[in-house]
Amino acid sequence: MKKRLLILALGLTAVLTLPAQNRVRVEEKDDGSIDMKVAPVIDTVFFTLPDEITESYLDSVGTSFDTPINDYVLFGFHGGGVLTNTYFNPPWGAKFTPHLPVFGASITIHGKLFGFMPYFGLELGVQHTFEGYQFKENKETKITRNLEGAERMSMEVWEVPFLMAGHVDLGETFKLLAKVGIYGGYRTSIHRTMAADVRETTRFRIREELYNPWEFEDSFRDFDLRWTYGLEGGAGFGIMLSPVEFHVNALIKWGWGSFFRPDYANDYYYRFGYPLDLMITAGLYYQLTPRRGYSRHQLKKTARKIVYGE
Repeated sequence: MKKRLLILALGLTAVLTLPAQNRVRVEEKDDGSIDMKVAPVIDTVFFTLPDEITESYLDSVGTSFDTPINDYVLFGFHGGGVLTNTYFNPPWGAKFTPHLPVFGASITIHGKLFGFMPYFGLELGVQHTFEGYQFKENKETKITRNLEGAERMSMEVWEVPFLMAGHVDLGETFKLLAKVGIYGGYRTSIHRTMAADVRETTRFRIREELYNPWEFEDSFRDFDLRWTYGLEGGAGFGIMLSPVEFHVNALIKWGWGSFFRPDYANDYYYRFGYPLDLMITAGLYYQLTPRRGYSRHQLKKTARKIVYGE
């Protein structure tokens, strides 16, 4: 009797400790011994099949395949505008000035950081934009200062940005964007807007020579610098309708290349003017390789490996 109670207690313990998918069956044989068997049981609450499999039933069965994001390639065009400003040293009181149009193209190669974080990529592009300055009017004196006669200056620039592009997907349709990197460019044209009191006969002394600003209204001077470079970064959002994506970005550009040689006017008193711009763009991009799933090349490679073992 004690033996049977002990065996039944062990059986009850096994029932309580085994996974819910398994059940213990306890049977007493004719000779008085106890037989315990562990049998898997399918819980009909979670898994049921109808008496007949029909097309309407198959259509009602939901399936979901969460395939990972590929290292896909994105190419497209963007356009927008820029608010140009300049950081002067010593300060000269410049303000933001709008310019249109900004346009360009870029290619982005997405990859996985550390092999498993699909949130990063590298972006290389080319774009047409502007740099320049415009001075503020003094509220007390109502006078707008000028730099060698020019109250405003704008330059067209062609740039090549190289950025690290990050993204966080919010479902299958939206994503947040962030990018930062460097750029290099070349200033192709220039235009200066002269102050009202600067006449065609006005002269400025630069070092030992008299300088006529009107002669260089639309041309570069010997001490103007045409190569530019600096830091660029910003954030935005994207709408993904694969294989097409629509992006909106706001970028800040901090130039490290001055508009002119620091010592052009004096060997001891240097002057700097660095671009500090805010750019807003919207672009349309195409996924050259699939964002999810397998490309045709990957499918062929997989099939070849299965058939030929290559």
